[in-house]
Amino acid sequence: MAVSSFTSVSLDPPLVAFLPATTSSTFPVVARRGTFCVNVLAADQEQVCRALAVSGGDKFAHLDWQPGPHGDPVLDGVVAWIGCTVEAIHAAGDHHIVVGRVDDLAAVRTADPLLFLRSGYHHVAAA
Repeated sequence: MAVSSFTSVSLDPPLVAFLPATTSSTFPVVARRGTFCVNVLAADQEQVCRALAVSGGDKFAHLDWQPGPHGDPVLDGVVAWIGCTVEAIHAAGDHHIVVGRVDDLAAVRTADPLLFLRSGYHHVAAA
């Protein structure tokens, strides 16, 4: 699934959070599994993001990936990945707040991240 709301929560213990919509067809799978892997996409991976954002179907059918520490997909070519265990799920209106404990992570590639802002994809501006 593609999420636009992802944040660091705590350094000690290391926690992160994301906010999927209650209508998400993918989040129930994540909740049942109890683990997830955050993949920080690179600026040249817009098509990967679009493939993951589509509702339903096998989102990984045409993507190259390796299993992470919990077996969750670590996509090839990402800037970084973060393997997590679900710590808590809170109801928040038409979204959930999902808190994950960081179990493992790696910076894989030196590249600018893909940004999504104001309904469009963007790149980090050169200084």
